[in-house]
Amino acid sequence: MSAVPREFLCEHASSKSRVLVLLAHPDGPACVQAVFTCRDAHAAQQAARLLSSAALNGALTEQQETTAHKIATQLPHAPAASFRQALERARAGVWPSTAPASFSWPADDPLEEPAQDEPDLPVSAARSPKDARLADLPGPVVRVVQLREFHVYDQAKVLAAAAACGWVPVPEEELGEDDPYDVVGAVMFAAETTGELPGMDWLTDAQEGQLLLPGRGDEVADWSAEPVRINFGTGWRLRQAANPYATAPRPGTTPPVSEELLPDFASLFALPEACGCEEEDCQKCRWTFTPRTADLLFSALDELAEAAYDEAAELGERPVTKDDDGVWGFFARLPQVTWRQSMQWRRDLARACDDLAGDLRRGKWPRPSCAAEEMVLHFALDEAPTHLVADDSAHAALPQHRDDYDFDACSEVFFQDHDVLWLYDGTYDDDAPGAEGPGPSGIPAALHPDNWFENFLSVPARSPGRPHRR
Repeated sequence: MSAVPREFLCEHASSKSRVLVLLAHPDGPACVQAVFTCRDAHAAQQAARLLSSAALNGALTEQQETTAHKIATQLPHAPAASFRQALERARAGVWPSTAPASFSWPADDPLEEPAQDEPDLPVSAARSPKDARLADLPGPVVRVVQLREFHVYDQAKVLAAAAACGWVPVPEEELGEDDPYDVVGAVMFAAETTGELPGMDWLTDAQEGQLLLPGRGDEVADWSAEPVRINFGTGWRLRQAANPYATAPRPGTTPPVSEELLPDFASLFALPEACGCEEEDCQKCRWTFTPRTADLLFSALDELAEAAYDEAAELGERPVTKDDDGVWGFFARLPQVTWRQSMQWRRDLARACDDLAGDLRRGKWPRPSCAAEEMVLHFALDEAPTHLVADDSAHAALPQHRDDYDFDACSEVFFQDHDVLWLYDGTYDDDAPGAEGPGPSGIPAALHPDNWFENFLSVPARSPGRPHRR
């Protein structure tokens, strides 16, 4: 009986360590089997990581092969032989095993009671009535739409792995000529379960979430008079081709096109009725932050956040340098005095983009609460005009106004001052990485990168416990 190795784990005790393999079977639940035992905990941990990589990718890189050879050399004869054999099985994606016996939980087992100190949340008096419309459901209704794309580079391996996990293909007579082996079914099975299978790579993962509200005219899909359409927008590569100066995600990464449904900017920033008097103190004739302006600024902030998170993960703790020659589209744009900052500092800067976008999502003007938010808002205002796409039907449906796309006025209104831009005048460039100095010095305390996240006293502070996007 053959199984598919899904993951390799490591178990450590005071005197020995053991490498285990998690196997998937077509005729029973997943099970764990021992691979080898040794006294070197570090070697066992490295071996488990290498085996997991081989099972997922079907091969090891040249550097990983060198590490694997080194581990096999260091291990005693018996575990070394087991490790080499496990590597071959992991590469092949097939593991000899006996399918575990089926079992089931007793039907009368009580569900675990929630902890007593957890807060009480409202509970609906009834479950979901059959054929109920949105207005008939007493609890919140959330619509989630996912967009996932996978590249299948080894069809045989994907089909075998999916079958081992319990997938059953469509009968041959029901399949078309374009997909005679039901590769689509195997990938759909993976997307609904593990999300990963040997022989395929994950290209795109985007998710849209929306709270359905009867007062807004929403309806559950089965009762909807209109087709349910979700606009994930154009791809970032297409936008990058149209605007070579736009910030793009790092090579080798694929950001989600959007994390949530776009806000209803027409309602959040409802336009006043202009009276035409043009009096300076007239509330109807004064400058207005319009829905179309908010839409483009929100898109710019969202894309900047994605790029910043990607770059922060890839840069890690290494500094940006002049030798990078613009490789880092987001962090290389910052003043050179920031180039030595930590990975956590960079992640916090990415979150600053989301904080400002969150202001817009709540129908509020983006008011920077710290120097970091000032800097990223300058970036977003510069890039917002590039997000105006000719065939964007959702944007075109927003109401028009004479103040649309007046980002110069936004720059005047949203900031207390533009002092953070002083860091670009070259005075502090000698303190950048590669210079002889130890780091940023002589900078006004309020503008020092270490203080960029200090809250302004004149603006409400952000919640310190708010999460990062990822």
